[in-house]
Amino acid sequence: MKNFVPPPFKPDLLIRGGHLQTLASLRAPGQQIAPDANHVVELPDGDAIVLHENAAVDGGAVDAGARRSVVLFHGLSGCHGSPYMIRLAGRFVQLGWTVYRVDMRGCGAARDLSRGLSHAGRSEDVLAALDFVARRDPSAQLAAAGVSLGGNQLLRLAGRIGAGLDARPEWFDRLERIAVVAPPIDLVRCSENMERLSRRLYNYYFIRTLFERIAPAVREREPFQKIASLGRPKTLLELDDRLTAPLSGFEGALAYYRQCGATHVTASNPVKTLVLAAKDDPIVPADCFTNAHWPEQTRVLLTATGGHAGFVGRRRSHWMDDCLIAWLNRL
Repeated sequence: MKNFVPPPFKPDLLIRGGHLQTLASLRAPGQQIAPDANHVVELPDGDAIVLHENAAVDGGAVDAGARRSVVLFHGLSGCHGSPYMIRLAGRFVQLGWTVYRVDMRGCGAARDLSRGLSHAGRSEDVLAALDFVARRDPSAQLAAAGVSLGGNQLLRLAGRIGAGLDARPEWFDRLERIAVVAPPIDLVRCSENMERLSRRLYNYYFIRTLFERIAPAVREREPFQKIASLGRPKTLLELDDRLTAPLSGFEGALAYYRQCGATHVTASNPVKTLVLAAKDDPIVPADCFTNAHWPEQTRVLLTATGGHAGFVGRRRSHWMDDCLIAWLNRL
């Protein structure tokens, strides 16, 4: 993967440092993109995810044999309507890709279809989405991209399949490339970082956003009722220990973190992979990536700046999008 030369990243001169880069990434995209079709994919436990499909623009693909589908997975507080999901979908369809933006369980259009929560270890939900797309067009080439939490879920799935921990789907060889941005692959390390006083605003943002979208079916469950009686958690560690872990079958936050971080299986990932992260990411420390073991077919790009899935370039351009497209469009 050493022959991949990414486009140069020239950060916006007015958006300096990890915090500003992170905040700038949250601004709304200039143009919305409505899905051509929505697909509800039921999961084995009765919950569901939703895939929002946008067909390739006519003339983008060379011929029928060149059909390509890309599946996009959002982050912790995201959904199919997140700015980066909309931007990427719009650009990929213009290049001849059919795009599927996934709402993970409890998120976006899937909010009222689940009694469980999406979390870092939901690689089986990623598998369900990819399986649906692969079966929908058995001859199309496949690619996938995940941002933040969605990136960890995607990496975890590929690594577990490569390690033989999960069954290898019959279509897996068609998944030719994946890309992940700022994935929290070492959840213990990320949690330690988020406990710092300087990260309290990020904790507040994530907790407020997550609580606003918790579905009625989740609010009825005992762990949420306990939170309601004790008061809202102040950190993500408290939230995961009091809500995410008990709702998802883990003994506590630490058990959840240790079992669900992708760092344990990154070395086993057989898929050509791009990992994009920044040294000044305020949420996912850079040593998560420098301390991990990566196979030869994985390319890790660790930039000096860019924040958490920010990478805002000159004239408010989005280098992250350029980089992901340059990588995945090599199919």
